[in-house]
Amino acid sequence: MSSMRNAVQRRNHKERAQPLERQKWGLLEKHKDYSLRAKDHNEKKKRLRILRQKASERNPDEFAFGMMSATTKNGVKVTQRGTENGGAGSLTMDVVKLLKTQDAGYLQTVLQQTRKERERLERDALMADAAASLDGGLDSKKNPKRKIFGEEAEETVELDGEQWDVVGPDSDMDEEMYSGSDSEEEEGEELSKEEKQLRKKKRHARQVMNRHLDMLRERENTLTTALERLQAQRAKMNNATGGVNKNGVKFKVRERKR
Repeated sequence: MSSMRNAVQRRNHKERAQPLERQKWGLLEKHKDYSLRAKDHNEKKKRLRILRQKASERNPDEFAFGMMSATTKNGVKVTQRGTENGGAGSLTMDVVKLLKTQDAGYLQTVLQQTRKERERLERDALMADAAASLDGGLDSKKNPKRKIFGEEAEETVELDGEQWDVVGPDSDMDEEMYSGSDSEEEEGEELSKEEKQLRKKKRHARQVMNRHLDMLRERENTLTTALERLQAQRAKMNNATGGVNKNGVKFKVRERKR
């Protein structure tokens, strides 16, 4: 009998979902989620209570062997950076020079990659501009109707198989005709829907390329500045250049007398 009951497809169990008015708060928290969150909260409360008790029972005058090597300044303990947190203390000059060298190599590599990417994008932008100008020239040849200026009234003549508008000096013409805005509007009206969408996609792709180019130029300038500052630090560490010490005193590199 149990085998027959298991053979029949039964409705899957679905947990209660978050109400519509509370969907902005995310998924509905179940009891197992609340149990885990409450357990973690209670453990943190217990840990904080123990730390507060230790801090309240601590004796600042109690002797410790660290007092033998520690120093104070105006009643405040002076610590060396890194030693209090289990670090190894300050690094030696040779280690710092090695790290500076590795940093300079990394910056140089990233700068070269950024410069190559920027040059490639600039070439692509130039090719896109050339293609766009070529397409514009081909589109302008589709409409052979042109305007020429003559002494007579406005009329249309045909020269070399093409129609030309002869415009007199007394005809009313706006500056928009000289800028080509009317021709662009007429050209936009003559384009089909697919051509308009293709032109819009090309314009959007060019905007994305320009933003990427600006980002690459900014990154290249930042990397160049960082590399120059790092090289200046390495030169000072190697006593290859002058500068200003921490007390504000200028110094020069002593050159060997010849």
